[in-house]
This record gives sequence, structure tokens and C-alpha cells, in this order.
Amino acid sequence: MAEIKGNVVGLKPNQKKTLLRLFQKRVDRESLISWELGRYLTEISLEIGRQVGILIDRKGNVLQVFVGDAKSIMISELGRFRVGKSRFRGVRWIHTHLSNEPLSQDDLTDLALLRFDAVAALETLPNGLPGNIYAAWLQPNDKEPWHVEEPVPLDLFKLDFYGLINALEQEYARKIDSRSTGQAMRKAILVGVTTNKLDDLQRSMTELTELAASADIEVVDVVTQKRPRLDAKFVVGSGKLTDIMITAMQKGADLIVFEGELSGSQMRAISELCELEVIDRTQLILDIFARRASSKDGKLQVELAQMKYSLPRLVLKDDFMSRITGGIGAKGPGETKIEVLRRRVKDRIAKLERDLDQLSCQRRRRRTNRQQSGTPIINLVGYTNAGKSTILRTLTGAKILVENRLFATLDPTSRKLRLPSGRKTVLIDTVGFIQDLPEDLAKAFRATLEELSDADILLHVVDISNPEFANQIMAVQQILEELALDDIPQLVVFNKIDKTAPEILDSVRQVWTDAVFVSALQADSLKIMLERLDEMVASLDKQGD
Repeated sequence: MAEIKGNVVGLKPNQKKTLLRLFQKRVDRESLISWELGRYLTEISLEIGRQVGILIDRKGNVLQVFVGDAKSIMISELGRFRVGKSRFRGVRWIHTHLSNEPLSQDDLTDLALLRFDAVAALETLPNGLPGNIYAAWLQPNDKEPWHVEEPVPLDLFKLDFYGLINALEQEYARKIDSRSTGQAMRKAILVGVTTNKLDDLQRSMTELTELAASADIEVVDVVTQKRPRLDAKFVVGSGKLTDIMITAMQKGADLIVFEGELSGSQMRAISELCELEVIDRTQLILDIFARRASSKDGKLQVELAQMKYSLPRLVLKDDFMSRITGGIGAKGPGETKIEVLRRRVKDRIAKLERDLDQLSCQRRRRRTNRQQSGTPIINLVGYTNAGKSTILRTLTGAKILVENRLFATLDPTSRKLRLPSGRKTVLIDTVGFIQDLPEDLAKAFRATLEELSDADILLHVVDISNPEFANQIMAVQQILEELALDDIPQLVVFNKIDKTAPEILDSVRQVWTDAVFVSALQADSLKIMLERLDEMVASLDKQGD
């Protein structure tokens, strides 16, 4: 049913009827707007003293009518109109201005964010006739997201609108295809905000970029901002978020990843404004873990972390919030949809925790058997992507996944290792650590990390080629302290010396005199490390005697 939206309070019945007749109007698809429809708009706009706007589809039909005030007009309820990476929304937005004023910044922002085919403002002359028309449409270049036509009288405005839109959409499609890598990779803009030093944020953004690559996400832009305080609703503020949305449109991004953790209300507010998927660093890490987990333990732990993360962020749209679910014989209003969803998530969390407790008992039995055998246990620990799995593969010939990406290994892998003295040991690879590991994920994987408590030696692998290796060492040590594992003998191994400048190696050697320096890709460089492990195991044997 046709309905006038917006500021209709105070309108006379005959004025409302005049506005409703707009739904009966039609425009040739080749025209942006006809003189006759433009005159109808400006005459009623002058009569009611308010801006009037209409949405017209590509067939020339008037789909919606909006009324604002003398200075502005609001648009709402656009979800049902199509939109895509290379396509516009399929509707154009035409509205009146009561003064001879050009398109405002808000008009152009609406054009970009809402992906209209075009926007236009009609000047309303004192006699009610249309004066100049101010028109704009999107254009596929990285400099200016829109093209603004020079104003001309409406009766002199000539444009093959249908041909223009088809050509623009084809150009957008070619632009997006030309950026494609041939894989189904998502494209994202990374956003970081801080109230502290930008240098610290830049380090975090570098790691976020690596996390995105690990999740097979192509980063098309990185945006950072320093603010006195974070915006409570949008984190970056609405103006900056608008710029980000326009950049996303220009570069074909369909995902925004925030470096900081977002609350449920922030995630919803940002998503509703930009109509793109919005996630934060925690969600990105959870997604990576969900992809990589292969064992039953790992899958359950990741699902538990995901459930705990999502529980406080469960949000349904307003139309669902008013619905009530009550069974036969139920007293009172029953449960709302959101309450039912929360209860189901809590039930799933409880079951996952029970299942993980059972698996934890099985792990304890396996650890007990290893301890009874008297075989020394050496655990590889370190920051993610430090090269732990490569060391395990080089030393034992284990056929395990080795990739230059964060969190390539999630599930623990153990192999027998014979030291130079002939002594047999068990070498175990574990999930890599990371700074600010999401709390829910840390708790979920604590059961796996508990295996470290049975280690006789911790082989702390460090990627010395990473400029942040010192901070990564501290992050690993902090996690070991939190797990009460910092009293287990450690051998620090600086890996990837083949990718590190000699002067850096010399400088680090002077500080870390007890560490060893290796390249996991070169078996000969691991001999010194094995000899040191042999000495440490022999020392443990003497202590046991």
C-alpha cells in the first residue's frame, strides 16, 4: 500500500492526496526526471513549505515518497532494494530544495553510502516552477567517488540516464575483476583507533594485516586514527566512518576489520550505517582458529570460544524483539526470541564444557603414561609463525603443515626425537602465542596448554627476523607466567637467522648469551641446539638421581 514517509504531521488531507498521486507518476527510463514530474514536485513542495523526495526505479516508477522539513529530508527503509559490489541500488533519489542551493555534503554522502544510481536536487522557484537541477552520480576512480554535473535549468537538462548507469556498472565490474587475484578472497579495510601513541597502533595494525592474510583476506586499505577518546557508538566517529565507507565502495571491500574489540551495540550500529560486514580482531582470530582446527579437541575448543564471544553480542532486529514465544499452557508472556536464543547458546556452552572436561581426562591419562615411561618431554613454544613446526619437521621428518602465516598450527603434534647422545625424547609442537589473545579463546585453549605443565624443557622459538621479536618474547613469557610454567627450564632459540642482518645478530648475541641461533630450514644449524638440549636432559637426569 502506498504510504508517505517522514514529516507528515500538520499536512492537510488534500496535500496528502497530492503527495500520494506521485505514486501514479512515471518517467521514461532514459530520463533522470521529466519536466512534468519535476514541476509536480516543486509545486507541492512550495505549498507545504517542506522538501519532498522520491525514489524512482530503473523502469521509471515512483517507489517511495518522503517529506522532510524546510532544510533537510531523511531517507529510510532501503533494505529491500538490490545492491552489490559492482551494482548500484537500482533507484535514484530526487528531492526538492526550497532555496537555490547545490547538493549538500550529506546528499553526496548518501549517494556513496546508499549506492544510489544518482541523486538530484531541484530548485523550487518562488512561482512553484522548477529552476536549476543539481545532479550527481558515482564514478569508478580512486580520486573522487562521484561526478557532480554543472547546474542547468531542468528544461535544458539532457542525459541518457539508462545508458549512463549501465556503462558505470560495467566499469565498476571491470574494476573489481581487475583487482581479483583469481581466488575467492574477501576484501577488507582494517581500522585501528587509539588514544595513545600512533606508533604503538601501527605495530598492532601490522600484526592485524598478517592475521587477515592468514584468514585469506585481501587488505585493500589500512586506516588509523588517534582520538582523545573513542566514540561510544562508532569507535572512530561518524565522519571518519563515512570516509571509510566511501573508500570501501571505491576499492570493492565487503568487510571492515577493527583492531580493537567491539561491543555488540557498536557492531550493530556500524553495520547498519555501512551495510557491510563488520568484525573485530577477536572475531578474526576465532575465524582463523575455526578454519585450522582439525582434531576433536581443537574443534570443540574453538566452538566454545565462539559461543562465549557471541553470547553478549546476540542482537535481533527490532521487529523480532517484539515477538513473544509462549507454549501451550505457558503462563505470562513467555520468552522473547532473543531470550530463547541466549538460552540455547548457554545450553550449548554447558555441553561443550562437559565434553572438553572428558577429553581433558583422556589427555591426563596419556600424559601419565608418558611420564611413567621416563622419556623426557620437550615442548616447542613461542609466538605464532616463529617457525616451531618447521623445526619439528626438520628434526623428525614429521609430515605436518608448515606455512608462513599466523596460526598455521593449532592442534598439538608429538614426535620422537633422538638426541646426539642417543637419548630418546618426545618433541611436542603446540599452538603459537599472540599478544592480547582473546580471553575466551585463551580460556578455551587452556586445557591444551596444560600439557605444557608436563614438559621437562621448553624450547622457546623466536623469529629474530621480525622487528617486534623483543615484544613477542615478552608476550610469550607473560603467558607462561599466567600458566605458572615459567619455572620450567627453557632454551631460547632465535630462528630465521638466514633472513636477519648480521649486525642485528651480533647485537642480540651480546645480550642473549645463553641462547642459540638457528635457521629451521638448515638442518646443520640445528646441531648446536640439539647439543644444548642433550646437556639440559643430562642435567635433569642427574637431578632425578
